[in-house]
Amino acid sequence: MKVNIIGNKGAGLFRTIKNNKLFRCFNRNNKDTFEKFKPLMFEKAASVNDAKNYARKNFQIHYIDSNNMADINNVNRSLCRIYNINKGKISFPPFIKVYKHHGERYSGGYGSGLICLNSCCGDMFSVLSHEIAHYNHEKVSRNYPNLGKKLEIIDMGSNNFYFFNKFMSDKPALKSIKKEICGYACSSPAEFIACTFEIVMRGKKLSPEIFRLYREYEGPNAEILSQYGIKK
Repeated sequence: MKVNIIGNKGAGLFRTIKNNKLFRCFNRNNKDTFEKFKPLMFEKAASVNDAKNYARKNFQIHYIDSNNMADINNVNRSLCRIYNINKGKISFPPFIKVYKHHGERYSGGYGSGLICLNSCCGDMFSVLSHEIAHYNHEKVSRNYPNLGKKLEIIDMGSNNFYFFNKFMSDKPALKSIKKEICGYACSSPAEFIACTFEIVMRGKKLSPEIFRLYREYEGPNAEILSQYGIKK
């Protein structure tokens, strides 16, 4: 989805990956996940090819469309951080495109296995976290095509507004979401999930109610995120 960094307004359309196999990012039976996990140390590459190979080797990203070494290193640094916070239980898209556009209002977008990043729009870590959340949400939720805004749902060829209407009619929940996260997170269940994931990646603690909603709308890595970002 095309979005602005948390706190700004934005809207856009998204498309799904058809016939996508579902998977779960977290194995509830593996009690030793946290103990066995070894953080990935970021290594600044000396060349564009080395930077792209680093992403391919560590994150299975087939191709990063950019020839700017600083941008690719910044992407890899952000990916390492997301990978480590999620204890390695996170999936990355096969393609990332990094471009520069000073006049564009959107900082990122996701669709069909591709994340686009406008490196002129500020915090790349936040943008990547948001779009990676969309990518993983799509992979774990059967209902993902029906979790966007109304125009996005129609664009997906669906007329199922059940989840959207349920989300928008829960005024107490929307009030909590706006207070703890941002107004844009109230625009649809999909944006709520992506904004929640993003803000937890940035280190903010959220209430148990937010994580209850996060689970209800099938947000990725709910168990890991709640251990990392829930208010005690």
